[in-house]
Amino acid sequence: METAIRWSVKSSVEKQRFLLADVTGRSFRHCKVESYDGKNIQYDTISVNRNVPAFRAFDWSPVNENILGVGEWSGSASVLRLDDEQSSPLSLPAKSQRPVNAVAFAKTALLVVGLERVRNDTSLNIWDIQHRLLASTSSHLPSPRNTSLDPIRRYASSEGITSIKVFCDQPDVILAGVKGACIRIYDLRENTGNPIIQWPTTSIHNIAIDPLDENFFASSGTQKDTTIHIWDRRAGPASSAVSLGSNSGSGHNAQSGPVLEYRRAFEASTPSAQPQIWSLRYCRGQRGYLGALASNGDLRVFETKHAHTSGVNEHEQSSWANNSQASIRTSLRTERIHHIVPALKNQKYRQEDTPRIVAFDFTNLAGPKGRPCAFTVRSDQRIEVHELQGRPAVFALSSKGQLIGSGMVSTLQSKASTQDDIFAQSGLYNMQPSLNQHPLQSMDASEPADRSTILNGNGVHKEHSTVEETAPLSSREKHEQWFEDRYLHQIPSVEKALASLNLSRRRCAQGYLFDCRKNMDLVAEDPWLQDMWAWIDRAKQLAIEGSLVVRGIDLSYLGVYNIWNVDLGIKTETVCVGSEKSVRISGMSDNPDISYAVEAICRSLELPELTSTESSLPAHRRLCLHICGFGFSSDELNATTETLTSQGRHTKAAALALAHGDPKQALAALRSGSTSTHRELSLALAGYLAGTADEDWTSTIASIAISIPSTDPYALAVLAYVRTGSWPSILSETYLPLYYRIGIALLHLPDADLTTYITTLTNECIHHGDIEGLPLTGLSSQAVPLLQAYLLKYHDLQSAILAISHTSPRYFPSPLVDLWRAEYRSLLNAHRLFIPRVRFDVGATKLSATSSSPTNNNNHSTTTGKPALAPPAKQVSLKCNNCDQSLDRNPAHISTFAPPVPPSSTTTTTTHPTTGSSSSSIFADHKSGTVCPKCGKHMPRCVICMLWLGMPDPHTKGGAQANAQAMQRNREDGGAGKRAKELMKDMVSVCRGCWHMMHVGHVEEWFAANRECPVPGCECRCADGGDAVMRV
Repeated sequence: METAIRWSVKSSVEKQRFLLADVTGRSFRHCKVESYDGKNIQYDTISVNRNVPAFRAFDWSPVNENILGVGEWSGSASVLRLDDEQSSPLSLPAKSQRPVNAVAFAKTALLVVGLERVRNDTSLNIWDIQHRLLASTSSHLPSPRNTSLDPIRRYASSEGITSIKVFCDQPDVILAGVKGACIRIYDLRENTGNPIIQWPTTSIHNIAIDPLDENFFASSGTQKDTTIHIWDRRAGPASSAVSLGSNSGSGHNAQSGPVLEYRRAFEASTPSAQPQIWSLRYCRGQRGYLGALASNGDLRVFETKHAHTSGVNEHEQSSWANNSQASIRTSLRTERIHHIVPALKNQKYRQEDTPRIVAFDFTNLAGPKGRPCAFTVRSDQRIEVHELQGRPAVFALSSKGQLIGSGMVSTLQSKASTQDDIFAQSGLYNMQPSLNQHPLQSMDASEPADRSTILNGNGVHKEHSTVEETAPLSSREKHEQWFEDRYLHQIPSVEKALASLNLSRRRCAQGYLFDCRKNMDLVAEDPWLQDMWAWIDRAKQLAIEGSLVVRGIDLSYLGVYNIWNVDLGIKTETVCVGSEKSVRISGMSDNPDISYAVEAICRSLELPELTSTESSLPAHRRLCLHICGFGFSSDELNATTETLTSQGRHTKAAALALAHGDPKQALAALRSGSTSTHRELSLALAGYLAGTADEDWTSTIASIAISIPSTDPYALAVLAYVRTGSWPSILSETYLPLYYRIGIALLHLPDADLTTYITTLTNECIHHGDIEGLPLTGLSSQAVPLLQAYLLKYHDLQSAILAISHTSPRYFPSPLVDLWRAEYRSLLNAHRLFIPRVRFDVGATKLSATSSSPTNNNNHSTTTGKPALAPPAKQVSLKCNNCDQSLDRNPAHISTFAPPVPPSSTTTTTTHPTTGSSSSSIFADHKSGTVCPKCGKHMPRCVICMLWLGMPDPHTKGGAQANAQAMQRNREDGGAGKRAKELMKDMVSVCRGCWHMMHVGHVEEWFAANRECPVPGCECRCADGGDAVMRV
């Protein structure tokens, strides 16, 4: 250590003083603070002493600020005066020459000196220096106790002393670290020469005592050990601990280890750069604050509190967990670790010109916010003040997106009656997310939906692009960069951040479910999700029409990879005749002929013939092109290019026309454009079609390539084709959208190359979670790992489960999809979106229903079968208070242990019109629904009208007559709306607070003017319960 600093314990607000020690320059400077700007201070020098011998340890007198002691390399200790540089120091020589490791002053004019180990000599010497300084310090020091020049006490024979401290409350008690052995407490009042307490440990350096609670002190480990221990001096044997006072622990609960242990308090940036703890200091203004400085400039403060619970710090370890006597050990815990000036490990953020901290101390004065302050010195001798941060505000994020927290409000300017009043007070505030607009909508209100115009070639927004353009990113990389720029790299306001966290809730509240076209509108800010839902909508329409079902083979929702490689996404053993495990293949007597099914589908859909390349599987190529939405007939191509050119997307129209082998159509699309890019591309394409390939034409193409913006992938594709004339070379250009590359491969690659290309591209999409790959995998079982990778990258569980629910579990079961579905249902329940959750359950159940294929090839409709998702269990049931049986008239719901039917009752038999089941009842059918079907007892009475509750069963004769009469009354009064409202009034309403029952109509009338229950004596406020009133 080259520099040290000590804050004066006698400093006040008016007089703030400190000591600055220059170890290398062998000088001490007594200074006072003149000004403070919130961080840096300006100071003046009171006195300076440059007549200092070479020293390696020093201490400042707590009684007289003009006196200090230093330990020299020769073994001598010297006492100096700061206000008299010319006076000779008082030398206290050692018997044997060796370095002095530590010196410490006591309030009783004692100087304790600790030396290195030497054989047959003591290393802990206590000197009485009062008589030599009597002339200048008589008003501060008590009477002398010894006038000799020899130490008054000698301890630690043949041992080395590494660190020394003296207790202020008991100045005759010395705390010393013995090298490689232990920490000891010596009492000068005992003449035995033995320590009164001893803790075996290797943590014997940098001993520091808490001045506000001297029962606790700290020490650090050896040079390569950054462990910090906190000890309790009351711990020790009963025979010797008595001398420390009445607060000492008794023998049966004394401990032999530290009360807190911080292992690896400082981390190394590299294995070879392990930092060393230079200094430990306790705060003088507030107890429990321990500061630690490492050799790399890392300054941390460990805030400890008295408590009987385990600490919360990751460094804090319990080395005495197996000891049942832990009453003292558990009295201290870590409240917080303050990283005052951390040592940056990341070279990207490190500032090489920032001087590191080389020394520090705590002040006895609070900062502007009422918190303890650390006084630091940097390597450039700049002195700074660092006020510790207060308790961080507590925040809680509810499942509904509400951010509730406690803000810290300074109270220093208010009237403070106690010391605790200077700390901050809490003020609660609540922030609500906005569900009406996109969380980051205001960042770019005019943002287009086309992915090619969202980012430039480097994946950076145009208005923020300051770097030189390089090679354009792939479509997948653009998606990743767009997501990071939009949600990770920008720092939005708190309201927008909350809305971003609740994006799934916002979409769900707006109807984000299984309507693909509506979903496209809701995700308008994400073109990649728009394309996914556009493809799912196309596949869904084909599945509803039955266009991909032939002879018991269902190819719905399959992708290009499945069709081309004849992989239906099911296990091999399930592809069998009449298999009940698979709904892809059913009702066949022979092995499935997939090729025949593909050819039949192509004929049924009248797909255009493939003329661009020869193939052994032309029907498979045609169906794959139809699945990915790329194979156009001549008329469809003309209509598509006209639509695109009318939208101003001329380069895309030209690229599609070129891919389908119609360069004239491409040239016409480019010539209809109005920009310089369109004109230059039309000239290049015209030259290519004319066969011009001289040097001038080549240089012209090179100049055009420089002028074309990298934000238009279709323009780059047209230029690449004009330059090379080879479609396989264009497939390597990953800046093109994936569906376009798939279409080019299906149109122009040979069979072997196509198989390799599709397989490789599918594996890449699955690995990177690229949802552009859904046309490859389809919504088959191969889409599950793709969506899993997408979920991990973009955290979009909602879109993943909504997409895969179209096929799982209808076509294939998946435990992972079942987990997603359960998690999404839990998420909706946590958001209290119960109605959207029910809609999700109903929609997923309908999608899971199997369909029976038509027998002919005109596949226009399907019939819904049994759902693969089981409906949720019944949650509400009505039971009779008399027999405890269900009020349902279904005989399966009536127990055989019900009370017997009274012999005087008349039994009738009714048949349910829908189930066909019959049940015996003791009452006429006009009473069904108002009395128990087993015991004949009435339902409870309405607490308002006192009439029997219940409605006649409309499936019975009496119930039908009563229903017809009600309908006649409603027609006379007007309309079906009044009829439904009239029927609702007779239904049963139950308060789940007090469980009183009423008619729904009476509930509406009563609670329109009242809040409490209508039953006399009931204190339930039914109307304040929100959804507490349940209608049955």
